[in-house]
Amino acid sequence: MLTVTPPPTLSVILLNWNGRAYLEQCLYALAGQSQPASRVMLVDNGSTDGSVEFVREHFPWVKIRDNGGNIGFAAGNNVALREDDAEITVLLNPDVILYPDCLAALSEALAEDPRIGIAGCRLLYPGGDIIQHAGGFLTHPQAMPGHYGIGERDERQHNMPRDVEYVIGAAMAIRRSLLDEIGLLDEGFFLYFEDTDICRRARRAGYRVVYWPAATGIHIESATAIKGSFAYLQRFHSGRWRYLLKHFPAEEIAGPTLEAEAKWLDRLNPAERRAVTLAYLATQRGLPEIWVARERDGGDPLPPEAQAAVDQGMTGLIARARSAEFDQSGLERLAEAGVLREQPFISNIPLVGAIIAGFRSAWNNVASRWYVNHLMTQQNNFNRMTVAQLEQYEAELRGQMELLEEQVVLTVELRRRVEKLQAHVTELRRQMNHRQG
Repeated sequence: MLTVTPPPTLSVILLNWNGRAYLEQCLYALAGQSQPASRVMLVDNGSTDGSVEFVREHFPWVKIRDNGGNIGFAAGNNVALREDDAEITVLLNPDVILYPDCLAALSEALAEDPRIGIAGCRLLYPGGDIIQHAGGFLTHPQAMPGHYGIGERDERQHNMPRDVEYVIGAAMAIRRSLLDEIGLLDEGFFLYFEDTDICRRARRAGYRVVYWPAATGIHIESATAIKGSFAYLQRFHSGRWRYLLKHFPAEEIAGPTLEAEAKWLDRLNPAERRAVTLAYLATQRGLPEIWVARERDGGDPLPPEAQAAVDQGMTGLIARARSAEFDQSGLERLAEAGVLREQPFISNIPLVGAIIAGFRSAWNNVASRWYVNHLMTQQNNFNRMTVAQLEQYEAELRGQMELLEEQVVLTVELRRRVEKLQAHVTELRRQMNHRQG
């Protein structure tokens, strides 16, 4: 008698933060899957746009977990992962619309080879004909991410499964046994690079990370995080530096990475430099914890001299970023260009020029100078006020940056204290359980 092996159990974790505008299409697509999930959980990170109420009313089959605040991508997903018992868990963003066979394809991918720990989707931009993601890679020495196929018209040129460096967490299937072995998402990442990190940890543990094109979806990229915004840039570069400090070789970080970063920094516009400054500062303050995370997740420990070199290098990057944040010469050029001056009449023909210039000057004195000079005075006064206001804005921006930097330091310190308290509570519980046992 032929025995049919049932497909592995599969659940979906839908992490949401103010994604109400995208949830309806996302959930209808989940409901229409050829192989439906055994459970769909909406994990809400403190949305204020009515997301939870909408899902509760219109999709009662979705389990809801409200985190009460925005605790980030990794921590938010981990809340659900800790209680999930499915053999495969699909992490999904609300701005992703899965094709009907997507979950079945992801299940097939992980069932095909027990060494596959993570499988990612072929993601297309809205419209469905331009590729957004066909697997990912990182550049060296700065850990800048890239997507295979991005921006290409989809002509099935990326239609074969392949092993890749990472797949993005917008639509990612993870084997439960992998998480049991290497641990959950690293909550030191708030947003960006946590998916790259877990893919790196999976590959380090001997698992495969695969791009599986039969699993396809539409991705409305950065629907709730505006690309290029200050918050996006600060979080992106914080995640990038945490990743490279966790996984890059010591000799690369202390040499080529720091050198390339300094040159790259000089090419940034002032807005991104300000965001990067905060990212550097947060990274430097968090170095002791990052070194612990590096060893915890299987990386080679950095010797003390390498750690000191990185700390010193971060100090240099922060100073370099701060020194280039504001361009005082720009305001000086603006002030100079804002002064209107009367222009003399000039002719290339000497005799005619002299006759006409004298006539024009006399006529100008009678007919227009009294009026034009008044307008010039008005405009000059306005331009001086504009430059003065810009100088005030620049001074205020400097002050705001100083306050933000103070907040970064305080936040990192607060996190350390919370972690110590959590460790203390865990130890107390262990001791109580031991006594009761």
